[in-house]
Amino acid sequence: MNVREGTLHGVKVITPEPRRDERGWFLRVFDAASYAAAGIDHTRLVQENQSRSKRRTIRGLHGRCALSEAKLIRCVRGSLFDVVVDLRPWSPTFLQWESFDLDDDTHTQIYVPAGFAHGFQALAEPTDIGYRVDSPYDPALDVAVAFDDPDLAIPWPLDDPIVSERDRDAPRLSDIRDQLTNWYGTDAPA
Repeated sequence: MNVREGTLHGVKVITPEPRRDERGWFLRVFDAASYAAAGIDHTRLVQENQSRSKRRTIRGLHGRCALSEAKLIRCVRGSLFDVVVDLRPWSPTFLQWESFDLDDDTHTQIYVPAGFAHGFQALAEPTDIGYRVDSPYDPALDVAVAFDDPDLAIPWPLDDPIVSERDRDAPRLSDIRDQLTNWYGTDAPA
């Protein structure tokens, strides 16, 4: 596996190397030693989730109002436009976003530290996304940011997105910005 730093502080891009032959391919999806060498604490990954989306669906931008739920994300089937937004006030990349094209051909994975909002748009029909998280789901910590926030100006690739009511009604960053310090603190964790 090749691991490189993303543009945003703490984000890592993991590119597995499938072994291909006339039968198809074999892929190591999870490699504890590679993750540990890259500084990813794989021992804390406690839950794995998968969702299926129709083409044009946008899910997100979702996060937690606490420094919890780092994610290891991959596209299991189809293709997607993946976006992460740094919500940590102490981070050198605070309020910046980065996007990735993930698909079931390159098998790229994205490690997203706690304190980020995450979302994606399905580009194929169907698209399955899988993600491992480092803390059990707690609905009391749910937070969302508007996927179409003009301050972020994310260029979602497909028009006329399918969006849940929750995501359609999510607040803008300007509505929650004062709360970010309470949620994530002013200093990086030790």
